[in-house]
Amino acid sequence: MFQNIFNTSKKYRGIYVDPPWKYSGKSCQRKNFISLEDNYYSTLSVNDLKSLPVKDLALDDSVCFMWVTDSHLKVGIEIMESWGFEYKTIAFNWIKHYETGNICYNFAPWTLKSWEICLLGVRGTMSKYKKANNVKGLLNEVRTIHSKKPIETAKRIDELFGSEPKIELFARDYKEGWDCWGNEVF
Repeated sequence: MFQNIFNTSKKYRGIYVDPPWKYSGKSCQRKNFISLEDNYYSTLSVNDLKSLPVKDLALDDSVCFMWVTDSHLKVGIEIMESWGFEYKTIAFNWIKHYETGNICYNFAPWTLKSWEICLLGVRGTMSKYKKANNVKGLLNEVRTIHSKKPIETAKRIDELFGSEPKIELFARDYKEGWDCWGNEVF
């Protein structure tokens, strides 16, 4: 179900976020750097992301899963903390590959990247809501369209926390049993 996060009293145990990161810096200004995010969707600044009403969406005991690239690791933790979550760990590490099985390597300023990470932050106590202790953190999944995350991630979050109320921010599609918010969900 679509939720207007700016006009709801609904609260969630799980918040899953794939922020529309804005990239900047010398590496993004080089002619051979392909920075296509603005061609696919509107991006938000760090301050814009911090100002989202995520704190108001979260129950006292709640968890936040946030996708970051390694260049956004520090600021991702800062944003999570501004929303009232304490960073705990990397929940998922997505190794991207093509349908052929070959690993995807993306340009970056220091080394070629083939992964993306999903941080986990907690507000209050979440251990009492945890349903499984054997959920795998490694996602070895095919990269599809730009910025689309593996559906397996939401399935594993469901394994961890069962039917607790969850919302995906910047969602691209509906997930059964979840609420969603994003301009790509119709």
